[in-house]
Amino acid sequence: MRETRSSDDVRKVIKIAKLHESELTETTQVLRFPPANKQNENLRLIQLDDYLLKEIEAGNELVFKGDPDENVVLCTNSKTYDVKEAETSNSLLLVPDLLFAALTGLDETVQNNSMEDSDSSFDKSNNSLNKSTDSDDGTLLPRKIEHKDIVNTFFTYYELKPCKPRLSKLRKLLEQSKYQGSELEYSVDKAKLFTYEAILDQVQASRAELDDELEKIQAIKIDDHYRILEFDYEFRVLSYMLDLIEENSWPLDKISKDETLNSLKELVPLQILEAMFRFYTVESLIDDNVQYYKYKEDKVCRFLGRVLLTSAGKFNLVEFMQAWKDSVPEGMTTSETLLSGIALTDKSTNPQVVWGFAESDLPDEINERFKLLFQTKAKWTVDEISPYVECYATEKLNVNALLTKYARASTQDGVRVFSAKHTK
Repeated sequence: MRETRSSDDVRKVIKIAKLHESELTETTQVLRFPPANKQNENLRLIQLDDYLLKEIEAGNELVFKGDPDENVVLCTNSKTYDVKEAETSNSLLLVPDLLFAALTGLDETVQNNSMEDSDSSFDKSNNSLNKSTDSDDGTLLPRKIEHKDIVNTFFTYYELKPCKPRLSKLRKLLEQSKYQGSELEYSVDKAKLFTYEAILDQVQASRAELDDELEKIQAIKIDDHYRILEFDYEFRVLSYMLDLIEENSWPLDKISKDETLNSLKELVPLQILEAMFRFYTVESLIDDNVQYYKYKEDKVCRFLGRVLLTSAGKFNLVEFMQAWKDSVPEGMTTSETLLSGIALTDKSTNPQVVWGFAESDLPDEINERFKLLFQTKAKWTVDEISPYVECYATEKLNVNALLTKYARASTQDGVRVFSAKHTK
C-alpha cells in the first residue's frame, strides 16, 4: 500500500522548513516516487520550437528517421531537425495534474475550470492564504492533502535544431536500379526497386524536401517505382527529342509537345518521354490556343558538354569548345561558364586543357570532399570551388564561412585563393 501523509505530517515538514502556514494555501501536494517496477522508462523529454509546437497542436505527423549507423533526425511534412541529447543542470520530475500557483487554493469548481483570468485567480489565492490560518475558536483547520505520483525523473532531454535534409542516400538507393531501356529491364533486381513510401521511410528528409530532390535528380515514376535514367540512355532520349527540331524546322521557341510525344512514343515509353520533356523544356508561347515550349538552353548545353567530357583524360580546351558548339542545336550558345560544377580547366598549360570533374561524383562527407578537391587542384578561387561546396552552406554558414573553416586563404597575383588548411 502506498504511503500517505496526514495534515500533522505536513505541518511537521512546514515547521522544519521554517515556513508559516499564513504564507501558504490550504492545499498541500505530496509528491511520491513510484516503485522501481512501475517506473515508466519509455518517456523522453524533447525541447520544441514554436513551429514544432504548432505542428503537434494541429495534429500533424512528426517522424523520427535514422538507421542504426545514422544520427537520428525528426521530420515534419516540410522540415528536418537534427536531434541531439543534452544533459539538464537539475533533475526534472514529470508529475501529471500538478497544480500551480493560485490553483492550489481554489475550490473544486474553479479547479475544473482553470482557465479563469489571472486577476480572479490571484484574488482567490489570497483568500485561500487567509483561510490557511487558525479558525475562529483557535484550532487549526485541517489541510487539504493531494498525493501526486511522479511518472519519471529526467536528467537529459533532446534538443531539436533545423538542419538540411540528408539526401545522399536517395541517389545511392536509386542508382541500384537505373533505367537503361525496356530491352534491359530483365536484368534489374526487383528487390532494389523502391516505391515513394519506401524511399520516404529510408531517406532522412521531409516529404516536401524529398519531392524537391526527386525532381532535382530527375527521378521518374515507372510502374509505381522511382527510377533515375542511366546516363547513356538519357542522352539517347534527349538526342531523339532534339533531332525533331531540325527534322520539323521548328523555331527554338516553338517546340510542339504533342508532336514530340507522338513521334517518339514507339521508341521511348510515354511516361519517360513526358518526364524528359518536363525536365528539359519550359512554356514559351501560345499560338491558335496551342501551348508551345522551348528547351532550357543552359541545361541542354551542360548535358551535352558532360557527354563530351565522359571520355577519360584531358582535352585541348579550344578543340573541346568547338566540338561542344557543334554538338548543340543550331541557335543555342555554349559558354565556358556553363562548365561550372561539371569540369575544370587549366589555362597555365600550353595548350590549355579541360577535363570532366562533376560535383555529383565527389564524396558526401565534407572533410573527404575538401581533401579530394585540394588533391585535384592545389589552389582554388571562390568562383571555382563554390559549385563543389555550396551544398554544405546554410543560412548561418555561407560558402565563404565554409572556406574559412576548412581551407587556408592566401593571395596569388592579386587574387584571393584557397588551399588545404594543413600542408607541409
